[in-house]
Amino acid sequence: MCILLIFSSNYLFLGLKPYNVLILSRRGSVMKQFVGSHVVYIRRTNDTKGMTEIAFYDGETEWVTHTPDQLLNETLRMLNSSLTASRESMKSMMKYTQYAPVIIDAPLNLVFFPLHTRDSYEMWYINSQHYLQAIDYDRTTIYFTNGRSLTVDEKASHIMKCQNKALLATDFYSKVRKRFL
Repeated sequence: MCILLIFSSNYLFLGLKPYNVLILSRRGSVMKQFVGSHVVYIRRTNDTKGMTEIAFYDGETEWVTHTPDQLLNETLRMLNSSLTASRESMKSMMKYTQYAPVIIDAPLNLVFFPLHTRDSYEMWYINSQHYLQAIDYDRTTIYFTNGRSLTVDEKASHIMKCQNKALLATDFYSKVRKRFL
């Protein structure tokens, strides 16, 4: 087990798995969790009984009480942004109003695309860099780059459409960043 410590003026970051889930302790306050590049997907369904499953590239999973939106929002807050700002940016720049991808870091391809609308109880966010393909059977099976698979009720065409939105948004924001920074 590797422990990563980063000190800041107000925060102490403890990472039990580098780049996976960072846990933030703000001087005795409630622990907060963040997602990173080794997260394959985040999901909350009726089957998970209100808990959110975070699946890592190495095959491990972790269960947390935060919703996927809360996890992504806390991650974006570390980068001086928010989930609301990310969605508004997608709406104004890319004209995506539903199923808008959440860009955490476009040059590193750290983008999560949703499979459900944001007001749905069931929330699935797939990391686009770990998505390989979706194949329709009785239910759709999503395959990831680490050999893991996941069965969902969505159609493969819907999943590919959401993933294409993520790729287009990543490409757009990478070009904007190169041009202006």
